[in-house]
Formats: sequence, C-alpha cells, structure tokens
Amino acid sequence: MPRLFDGSVNELTRPSKPRKEQKAKSRDLKKEKKQKTLYISLDMNRKLIELYGEEGRRQSVIVEDAVNLYYYLKLALGEKKFDELMSAVKKEDPEFLRGYMERFRL
Repeated sequence: MPRLFDGSVNELTRPSKPRKEQKAKSRDLKKEKKQKTLYISLDMNRKLIELYGEEGRRQSVIVEDAVNLYYYLKLALGEKKFDELMSAVKKEDPEFLRGYMERFRL
C-alpha cells in the first residue's frame, strides 16, 4: 500500500527511493523505453495509420519492425544491392517491387 503524503516540506524535497522492481526494469536495456521524436511526412503518417489499422498493433512496434527490417536488409544485401532495393521501394509501385523481389527468390 502506498504511503500517503504527510504534508511536510522535507517530504516534498527528498528524492524518492527506487523500488526493486524499478531497478530490475531499468537493467533490461533491450526493453528500456527511450524518448523518441519522429519527424515524418504527411504521406508517411498516412501509411503508418493504415498499417496500424491493418496490424492492430501500436505504432511504436511497427516503427521498430521497420527499423529492424531496414537494418538487417542493409547488412544482408550490402550497400550496392540495398541502394538498388531502396530505389525500387521509392517508386511506390507494389507490382514493380514484387517483380524486383522475385529476382531474389525470397
């Protein structure tokens, strides 16, 4: 049960004591929440909202999946092939991209 504030000035100025659960959570760096500010275009926002509606997940999960996909594709394909793939993606034509991806036989 949480302690109620007794009204003293010392109580207000004293730093709170971290609980064991809070310490354990802060040690898990992979799951640690970071402050994020994303500046995205209106078109990108529309795409995020559409994905959010289809997937039924939080936008932060979708963004993390996208970052992981981008990162590992770049590592796997190498700089030149990755740049080719990104230029195909930037055409925003699903049929063209599907044909391009068929060459990789994924």
